Formats: sequence, C-alpha cells, structure tokens
Amino acid sequence: MKAFGEIWRSNIFQKWLMALTGLLLVGFLLGHLSGNLLVFLGKEDINSYAHGLHTMGHGMVIWIVRLGLLSMFVLHVVAAITLSRRNRAARPTSYAKVTPRRSTIASRSMLYSGLLLLTYVLYHLAHFTWGVVHAENYVGQPGWQYTLADGTVVADVYRMVVASFQIPLVAVLYVLAMVMVGLHLNHAIASAFQTMGVTNKRIVPAIRSIGPLLSFIIAAGFSAVPLAILAGVVK
Repeated sequence: MKAFGEIWRSNIFQKWLMALTGLLLVGFLLGHLSGNLLVFLGKEDINSYAHGLHTMGHGMVIWIVRLGLLSMFVLHVVAAITLSRRNRAARPTSYAKVTPRRSTIASRSMLYSGLLLLTYVLYHLAHFTWGVVHAENYVGQPGWQYTLADGTVVADVYRMVVASFQIPLVAVLYVLAMVMVGLHLNHAIASAFQTMGVTNKRIVPAIRSIGPLLSFIIAAGFSAVPLAILAGVVK
C-alpha cells in the first residue's frame, strides 16, 4: 500500500495520469462531435441518436459513461493542479525576467485554460443536461416531444439545441469555449504522446501534425452548430 502511495505521488505517475486521461477525453470529444453534427441532418437523426443513447442498456450505459468521464475529468484536473503546484514550489523565487523560447501562449497557459474549460463544462451541463439554466429551452419540459418514424415518442433534443443557440450570448459563449478547447488541445495532444514515451523519429512529426489538425476539427466542428443556427441555416 505504501509503495502504491509513493507511485501515486510521483511526478512521473501524475504526468502519465494527465496524459492518459487527456487522450481519453479527446476520444470522447470526437465521439460527441459526431453526434452533435447530426443536427445538420434534421430532427429525425439527432432525436433518434439522443434517444438511443439514453435507452441503451436500459439507461445504464449512459450513466456508466458519465461516471467514467467525470472520473477522467477530475483525475486530469487534479494531476494538472498537482504538477503545477510542484513546479512553482521547485522555484519559489520568481525570475526577474522570463523569456520563453520554444513555448507558446497555449502551452504556458494550459492550467488556466483548463480551469476555464472546467467552469464552462459545468455551465454546459447545467444547461443541456440538468436544465438548471435556460430552463425555458430545456428538453425536459412538457410538450417538447418528437415522434420518430417508427412511432416512438422521444424528447425533442433538436428543438432544444436550436432554441438555445438562437440566443446570441449562448452561441457566442459556446464558440469561445470551443476556441479555447482547440487552443488547449493544440499543445496537449502532442505533449501527452511525448509524456507516454512516443519518441520514434517517424511517428513524432506525424503526431505534431495530427495534434493541431484534431484540435482544429474539434473546435470548428462544435462551433459549426451554433454558428449555423445563428445564421439560419439550421432552424
């Protein structure tokens, strides 16, 4: 037990933990994006998709996924804060002048952008999952239902998404959050693979290219939904 405690507290383990949970969260974002983009196909597709998620395994699967995501997110944030504190403790006296050479703004502000994203995730859940904010557009209210082609009556998720993003402030906040996600991932993806020991000279250049590409796809893909709704393309 003591040995595990020492391993858990080690910087190497914390870096691995942050890298692994980060990559798993990227995988979730790509899957979530594929579902969100169904809004462009119309009510039938996205409402059927949402209904399938909530009824899979008699409703148990989505809760297992949610608990898994919550665990990964918490572990990722805790590891990031732990490493940041240790880095600051290792140099208690601030440098008179800091001259970053190879780092970027995104890499130097990873902790802060991550904490801002955590704040947005809580707001996003309160909006689309719990219906605590913008309750007038929450899918759980009476009358917000849609009948699928097979006659199944389901929650009208399409209507909730469109009604929500027709509010300019909500749409703008969402897009800004997605831009921040892109900036965060732009550095994080390559850094995660490096932490996990991927040093092959043929693979590293590909990872450095894939990182920015994936971050752009995720940020642009998620942003496309509110922008299309604001523009009246989806209504």
